[in-house]
Amino acid sequence: MSLTLVSLNNIQKDITKTLKQISSDKQVERETAYYKANIGKITSIKDFLANDRLYQYAMKSFGMEDMIYAKGFMRKVLESDLTDGNSFANKLADDRYRKFALAFNFNSATTAVQTSAQTEDVLGLYDQSIVREDDQVRDDTRYFQAMIGTFQTVDQMLTNERVRSYILKNFGYDADRYSYSHIRNILTSDLADPASYVNSLPTTTAAQSTEKQRALNLANAFTFNTDGTVKNGAAQTEAQTAALIENYVLTVPSHKTPSAAAVNRLYYDTKIRTVTSMTEITGDARMWEIVRTALGKDSTFLKATFENIVSSDLNDPQSYVNTAGSKKEEYAAIARLFNFDTSGNTTAGNAQTSTQENTLLNGYNTHYDDVDEETRNIMKTSYKNNIGTITTIDKLFSNSTLMIVSLAAFGISRDEYNLTELRQALTSDLSDPKSYVNTKGDPRLLKMAQDFNFDAKGNAAAPRMAQTESTIKEVASAYAIQKQRFLKSPELDTVKKKVEAETTYYKTEIAKLKTADELLKNRRLIDFNLVALGLDPAKISDDTLKKLFKSDLNDPKSFVNTQTDKRLKQLVSSFNFDAKGNLIQSAKGSVQDRGHMQKTLDGYLQNELEVRQGEENPGVRFALYFQRKAQTITSAYDILGDTALLEVFKTTFSMPDQFSSMKIEQQKAIVEKKLNLADLKDPEKVKKLIQRFTVMYDMKQDQAQGGALSVMSASGSISADTLFTLSQLRTGR
Repeated sequence: MSLTLVSLNNIQKDITKTLKQISSDKQVERETAYYKANIGKITSIKDFLANDRLYQYAMKSFGMEDMIYAKGFMRKVLESDLTDGNSFANKLADDRYRKFALAFNFNSATTAVQTSAQTEDVLGLYDQSIVREDDQVRDDTRYFQAMIGTFQTVDQMLTNERVRSYILKNFGYDADRYSYSHIRNILTSDLADPASYVNSLPTTTAAQSTEKQRALNLANAFTFNTDGTVKNGAAQTEAQTAALIENYVLTVPSHKTPSAAAVNRLYYDTKIRTVTSMTEITGDARMWEIVRTALGKDSTFLKATFENIVSSDLNDPQSYVNTAGSKKEEYAAIARLFNFDTSGNTTAGNAQTSTQENTLLNGYNTHYDDVDEETRNIMKTSYKNNIGTITTIDKLFSNSTLMIVSLAAFGISRDEYNLTELRQALTSDLSDPKSYVNTKGDPRLLKMAQDFNFDAKGNAAAPRMAQTESTIKEVASAYAIQKQRFLKSPELDTVKKKVEAETTYYKTEIAKLKTADELLKNRRLIDFNLVALGLDPAKISDDTLKKLFKSDLNDPKSFVNTQTDKRLKQLVSSFNFDAKGNLIQSAKGSVQDRGHMQKTLDGYLQNELEVRQGEENPGVRFALYFQRKAQTITSAYDILGDTALLEVFKTTFSMPDQFSSMKIEQQKAIVEKKLNLADLKDPEKVKKLIQRFTVMYDMKQDQAQGGALSVMSASGSISADTLFTLSQLRTGR
């Protein structure tokens, strides 16, 4: 029998090569290929347990060959609700069962039309829609201004899609349903000719009268000859262009925009310089709205009240303001903004000083969007309260508030896409480049589809997230274990609070990720996952992480697949990103996500390695097993409850056969006395512990076999370095 330490060292010299040799074994290759090809076809626990090849592969992967026969027991494990601390799997002392259940999705993942992160994303975009709309208005206006002077014919203007849209929206025409000839005939009508096209439009009904007036407004906004050419070298006069732009800014956007506020401020500044009477303010609807808004008043604030205020003599105790009771100070502040006499008159240019005007317009800047903001807040509250009740796409479409907010959030007008097209987009498979939403080429539509979770039938589906629900739970649990191992109060209490805070951050932020680049920019999230895997974040650079996440998991020669430490591959595969860093959807209906499948495949290979080595030397299998499990040990009970780990401990510390007959508390005390459990956090100390085990194991076997170790030493089978190591361990140096 070969020396255990030598065999172990030989294996570990190039573990990647060793595992590759095992994976290329025909039997292993066949079973792995079968598992990968068929696990996605399983839809129930019954199907899984009935397929012996899949079931046995998974059981071996988790080192539970000895429980393969116990299908009834394993059914209970797989049926366990892992969110319930009292469920069957969670109450078992051996954590392998809980991990086995976590590796499969037999308990349906939570379905939700939106996660909280997706909802916040939509509402955030909804808030930004005002700014986006204003930016679009400014951009469209700049384009219109730049182009309108270049047209020499009506057809040149109408065939420019962007200019045509600007004009049609301005006059309330549906850009998708207008008649080209109708619009052209209006613009080329001779308004002085009673028989011209526009003057001949019918007015029998109220609707027809409204339509004719709109046509007249359109015709009056341009200067085309009846043959379609421009008059005086331009399609519009400067005054017509200014009026059209002002109307567009004020009436086309769905909300009061900053641009509209700026136009109104300019209007007020121009008009106030000519005002000679307070009635010129209250009699001008636009001026009155600006003033009322600036004062923070709604439509219930009467013009008469305003007139009484600004015509009050503040030095007269009996004036309207001074007899207003609790309103006195408020009204006096309003009166001080204007310079009208007690008859409500003033001279041109003196209605307000520049200081008074600036004060008023600052108030307008503050309050111009108050009504819109209140409406938005009501809409947002309604959205939050109702989105969680939506279970199908039809229910979403039938809720007007949800649709208004959703479409506005993504900058989509209600007439751009019909419900059939929206349904096709929201039920598209985002991972399929040929799906409707991916071939449509509209980034707004794609973003909307990314923020909703519908399956192909339009039902609520499991959310598309950077990590699956089960992975998030598993990572959070593993992180807590790694950070709290072997700690005692009060240090444990302090660390627990930090762990809770970090876990909350992880669960919140992981749900927001859409790309691998976003993940790579958040080292805090990556480090959380590294710690959970038992890796030291300080030893893994940003550059290495970038190479890992840019790797193709399906390419055996890619960077991630050539790493010695397979935990790095498990890190990458636990995230639902493709090689380009885009979020992908886990296979729909699959009982195992990509990350857990990778763990199963790696586990099977590791188990094969340990089993095969055990056939030649059980000590090597024990050593490999202990090395793998060391990072998960949290107490003496983990060792005492695991036959293989217990054997390593007993052999390493020469425990007598009677050890296992002692009371469990006594066994625990001995384990803690002999073995500093905190040393298991240090890879170097674990390595030395395993070396000690291998020597003690060989010595025990040597004694049982009549001095085989001595014979091997004499024959030169053991190197001088190995003998030196053995002598050190034997003498305790």
